[in-house]
Amino acid sequence: MSATVEFFDRTMMEAMALLAETRRYLIDRSESERKGMSVETGLAASMESMRLVARLTQVLAWLLTHRAVHAGEMTLVEATRDDRRLGGRDLCLNADGDDNPSLPEELRALLGRSFALYRRIARLDELAAHRAADQLRQNELTFPGKGLSIGPKLEK
Repeated sequence: MSATVEFFDRTMMEAMALLAETRRYLIDRSESERKGMSVETGLAASMESMRLVARLTQVLAWLLTHRAVHAGEMTLVEATRDDRRLGGRDLCLNADGDDNPSLPEELRALLGRSFALYRRIARLDELAAHRAADQLRQNELTFPGKGLSIGPKLEK
């Protein structure tokens, strides 16, 4: 269990550090870099900046949800409901901007790192969903007709 907690802590710190770097870039350099760009390149840079923020937002939301699972505040089955799974796959798994040589180097580097982090979390999301499905199947075999819930119910 401590290895899992350490993993979440390290990954959360990585995501938060990347978010802080992204914030610094967007506040300090993004606007001035776009002034010298063509309209098309500036638009591409704006779109890729939004993709970068979307990736980090989705990753952080997923990490917080699964941290709640490991803290016993939520079951894995609850955490893998469709509305709690890693979102934005169509947008976030598109890596076109990472290799666009007309975009600033720092933006491309942030995009590449956020893409790698998002892909790691996407794989974990798939594994978690499979584990939850296995738990549901096992629960149904052990307690036929007793519902799909696994773990303690939280009071509302």
